[in-house]
Amino acid sequence: MTDKKTFGSFIKSKRIEKNYSQKELAEMLYVTEGAVSKWERGISYPDITLVSDICRLLDISEHEFITSSTDTAEREMKLDAKKFRVIRGTWFWVPTISYIAAAVICFICNLAVNHTLSWFFVVLTSLICAYSFIPTFTSFFESKKLLVFASTSCLSICLLLAACAVYTKSFSWLLNAIIGVLMGYSLLFLPMLLSKTKISRWKFLIAFGSIFVLSVLMVLNIRIWETFSLWKAIAMTCYGFSPVIISAFICTLHFDSFLKAGICTALSSVMLYFANFVAEWLFGPSDSSYKVDFYNWEEYANGNINVLCLLSLMAIAAIFFGIGIYRTRKLGK
Repeated sequence: MTDKKTFGSFIKSKRIEKNYSQKELAEMLYVTEGAVSKWERGISYPDITLVSDICRLLDISEHEFITSSTDTAEREMKLDAKKFRVIRGTWFWVPTISYIAAAVICFICNLAVNHTLSWFFVVLTSLICAYSFIPTFTSFFESKKLLVFASTSCLSICLLLAACAVYTKSFSWLLNAIIGVLMGYSLLFLPMLLSKTKISRWKFLIAFGSIFVLSVLMVLNIRIWETFSLWKAIAMTCYGFSPVIISAFICTLHFDSFLKAGICTALSSVMLYFANFVAEWLFGPSDSSYKVDFYNWEEYANGNINVLCLLSLMAIAAIFFGIGIYRTRKLGK
């Protein structure tokens, strides 16, 4: 603790800031007025049992009490924390009250106009969906907020889609729409959610594998409502996902990242180049020609562009390979 004179001046200044007289402060601390006077004149220190009460009454921290000086940084930090709590509370309560008010108004209007609840459920699920994004249900959880946000927002979107399907009495599109939402969330959130787990090494493989499974389910669902060759559609789906899944598996292996990038780029470029030919083999020839003739761009534009894309991607892959080989040899030395 600082010397008694400095301490006494600090206590006196804080007492005056709070507009307390020596007598008032003494009464609140259950000590004599003379004791307070001795502290402020630098004759003695307060008893250690009074420290917390003095700090509370004079609105100072124990650190400030000991050092006999105002801790500006700590006070600014407390002020910023208080402002943040106010902003967070406003961010939570203003949208929450607004959504509740909107739901009540729509409930009354639907009953008053239609004498039954019909479109209200679409409005209600829309409000729930909006609430899942702003201010979000994460306000009710202390941990795993990303998981809570991903699951609640995804479920609210699916709930809204289901409400629209029930209201319009059209269900053929519902499952595909839900699968589409799940695919987007799998691609966006699965790698982030798995990044801090024991299987983080496999996060991209799991994410793309999930999207592949969902794509097959979408094809199966479309097959229920439409007429086409199921095995051909699944074969094309497998072909389209194969470079992505293989690349995700390559990323789990332990060797230079540039070599991985080179392999993935080369593989993807080759698969992309032959995709049109595979599609023609499965579904029959198309109106577009993929033959190559750089002297005739008017008739062979598709084929020429296809080859240029292949060559460009292979050049990028070669650059990645070169950097990877150089880095590997350098580390080997």
